[in-house]
Amino acid sequence: MKLKAILDMKLFLYSLSLASILLLSSCYSSKNIDYLQSENQEMLMSLSKSEYLVQPNDVLSINVQSRDPDQAAFFNITTVQNNNLQANTASLFLNGYTVDKQGEINLAIIGELNVADKSVEQIRDLVQSEIDKYLLNALVSVKLTSFKVSVLGDVKNPGTNYIYNTQATIFEALSAAGDLNISAKRKNVKLIRQLGEKSIVVDLDLTSPTLINSPYYFLHPNDVLYVETSKANIFQRNLGVFSLILSAITTTILVLSFTTN
Repeated sequence: MKLKAILDMKLFLYSLSLASILLLSSCYSSKNIDYLQSENQEMLMSLSKSEYLVQPNDVLSINVQSRDPDQAAFFNITTVQNNNLQANTASLFLNGYTVDKQGEINLAIIGELNVADKSVEQIRDLVQSEIDKYLLNALVSVKLTSFKVSVLGDVKNPGTNYIYNTQATIFEALSAAGDLNISAKRKNVKLIRQLGEKSIVVDLDLTSPTLINSPYYFLHPNDVLYVETSKANIFQRNLGVFSLILSAITTTILVLSFTTN
């Protein structure tokens, strides 16, 4: 009678373990993990690109080219020594113009220029008009070198990445972070964006095609994306622990049954 009770207990634990494994494998479906879900095979979406306006603490790279390199050199920070350095985020920062708290940059010879709340194209035109007063046929290029995006949470490679593209999208940022883990929430990814002295937090649904119409589809410098872990993943981890406990109990019962026999 004692042996029959042990066998019944073993059968119950095996059944429970099997049910746990099946439940574990069915926690996720394509409905929960696919991006931009739609029954249409082709979609035409209008883009809502919001132009970024330069703010204090941004870093601008300004380069002046002219037929006379010696004269153009007076307007460029870059020297022969740091020309030989490999381009990286540190050198771009050191060789750039940091926008101060008043929203100004200080150019050699020209002096202070207010660039706050202006686009990169507007700043280029502004600098070009000032350079034209000193040089003939000069060409000015302006780039924003402080364009970085942080991706945190349930992704493969969380961290901060520099974006060398003024039209970077949310999917490009997630791609740079190694994409979301299968356990990540896709329907409420949080985007934290700095607006002057304030910050805005927005929930984005990566499974909806309307995301492309959103003004947050294109990222701004210093944006932060936070990806939460789904409840299914937490439940999955708990089931994993539960399965280990069941295995230990089953092993103990097997040992006891052999000892009894």
